[in-house]
Amino acid sequence: MGLQQFANSLQQIITNPHIPNGQGLRKHLQWQVRKAFDLFPFEQSFSSSRIIAAHKACSVSALIHSQGLYDYNNMKFLQWVLEPGGTFFDIGANIGTYTLLASEQAGAQVFAFEPHPATFAMLSENVRLNKRHNVRLFQAALSHQDQPVFLTNVAGSPTNHIMRTETIQAEPHGGIEVACVRADQICRERGVVPDIVKLDVEGFEFDVLCGFGSLLQSIGVLLVEMNSLSDQRGPGRASMHQWLAGRRFKGPYQCDFDRRQFKALVDHHREDHIYVSAAMHHRLVQNGWTVESLS
Repeated sequence: MGLQQFANSLQQIITNPHIPNGQGLRKHLQWQVRKAFDLFPFEQSFSSSRIIAAHKACSVSALIHSQGLYDYNNMKFLQWVLEPGGTFFDIGANIGTYTLLASEQAGAQVFAFEPHPATFAMLSENVRLNKRHNVRLFQAALSHQDQPVFLTNVAGSPTNHIMRTETIQAEPHGGIEVACVRADQICRERGVVPDIVKLDVEGFEFDVLCGFGSLLQSIGVLLVEMNSLSDQRGPGRASMHQWLAGRRFKGPYQCDFDRRQFKALVDHHREDHIYVSAAMHHRLVQNGWTVESLS
């Protein structure tokens, strides 16, 4: 771990209001000891699930180790949405943190998509470890096209992403060809439309959303990672906000789960952007949530 990454990890722990600083820092130092002596793999507890920390380079496992529910508000909100049942699409599932959280709700259907073969194997093992029979796994990327794509090739990395044709030869680890489908094709084949979608695909979120076609407007909640990669690899955050607003999504919001509040998103918020449909907005208000008006 570089000094900057180490400092960023400490800052994230210290500013997380949902864990005691001493506990988070102690767990982070334990992780560094495990890394130094390569004490992997090992099982960790995560919510009401178990999850395997497969190797020392798995940054998601490191987050779990030091912070538990590292996206506390969005993760708790996901479970709240699915408590009465519903369908969840975890797009860019990685090793399965959101998949496992969602599948703890007995009435939920979970569809998890992870294209990288080695990472998909870790995801599959975590689902098997927890005996979650309400999860369907897909070793595929989702996009606006239905044809194979090339993916960066770093096993267990949360930043693997689809490669543009002109960058394949420049990728230091090489690229691997993976299956890629449109989301609306999966929905038609399985006879489902997701109530909530988590989307973390390293800047290609717009391509995935386009792949839902007309079904997009039937989704209740979008949890969308948007950052500088959205500007570099897609149309940009401002254009995506405008595009989603044109499809009647309200947002972007940040969730304060404990206070039951949805507030207008501020820059540099630690959790993903939230967009809600009119129907979900109504459900929130009916259940006592405060939803801030957006300008």
